[in-house]
Amino acid sequence: MAIVNALVHRLNRGAEGEPLQLSTGSEALPVNGKTEDLLRDLKNCYIGKAGKSYGQFSPEYADHPFGNWLREHLEGKIGFASLNDKLLQQFKLILEDSAVSLTGQLLVTHESLADSDQFYIFFVEHNEGLYIDGAQQLALSQYIDVSGVRLAAKVNLTEWQQGTGDKHYLSVLRARGDKDLTEAFYKAIGFADKLDIARETTCFLDAVAAYTRALPEEQALETRHKVVEYCTEQDKTGAAVQFEQLSAHISDEQPQAFSEFLEKNLKSPEKKDGDSIDSESVRTELIPDRNQLRQFVRISGRSDALSMSFTSDCLGDSIVYHADSDSLTINNIPASLKARLLKHMQGQ
Repeated sequence: MAIVNALVHRLNRGAEGEPLQLSTGSEALPVNGKTEDLLRDLKNCYIGKAGKSYGQFSPEYADHPFGNWLREHLEGKIGFASLNDKLLQQFKLILEDSAVSLTGQLLVTHESLADSDQFYIFFVEHNEGLYIDGAQQLALSQYIDVSGVRLAAKVNLTEWQQGTGDKHYLSVLRARGDKDLTEAFYKAIGFADKLDIARETTCFLDAVAAYTRALPEEQALETRHKVVEYCTEQDKTGAAVQFEQLSAHISDEQPQAFSEFLEKNLKSPEKKDGDSIDSESVRTELIPDRNQLRQFVRISGRSDALSMSFTSDCLGDSIVYHADSDSLTINNIPASLKARLLKHMQGQ
């Protein structure tokens, strides 16, 4: 990790109607082991969080100027501290018109990696815990809740500047259960054109199903599992799924077959049947939805009294569904389940 700049600011408003207190950090965090460890933990937390939204900066710079300020900073027209001050004042202005209560720090950082530059904004909060001091007495301490980050944003500066990334170079982690805070954050950074990753993933998995239908059963099953495995691993690292790389992962003998199929058959969610596919609408990558990936190779469901989950390749073999009677026949019951059933029956 190569930290270019990092600043911390404090935001505090105890309750609705109270003035928002803002304390702007004047000195950058020192680039040392502690700072690097903190930012690494925050990044890993961000990558691991599900439910992020993807999009780009709003082109309406008059109402959402942060993207323009960030560009000016990268061009050397304004400094990092000035960029932070503008962002903080914009966020404060928006928060003052809302009923949001919050206490925490806004950590803004720019890092330069071997293959790309990244810009992060984290809203971090503190937890309290007990420790035993030197006099062997209990004392109260505060510590950064690294794993509990609930509001953050990431800009892939390289993709943004080069015009790559299918216009989703900006990602945001929304504050669950706090719609007003999330909307204020969206406005402050100018988040727009939210990508519907659930719908994108549905279209992608429909194409995967169509591709594997033409394969022998065993190969089709292996291919579906390879697709899900690869997409899941990419999602864990925070990287988009590149179709050409996925295609090569699926088959060593025909490394281009799957990507060529997607290019011809993968419809954009905005396209309808019968619409022509122009070169600009052809997608080359995917940010997958985790839930749909799991459901593609695993069938599950639950009610108040019953919960069931099994891999899709069990269907028709060890598990048979009878549509006419709306029932399942389960063969080759797992040994542990069988033991529990027998014990339960003997106890009656």
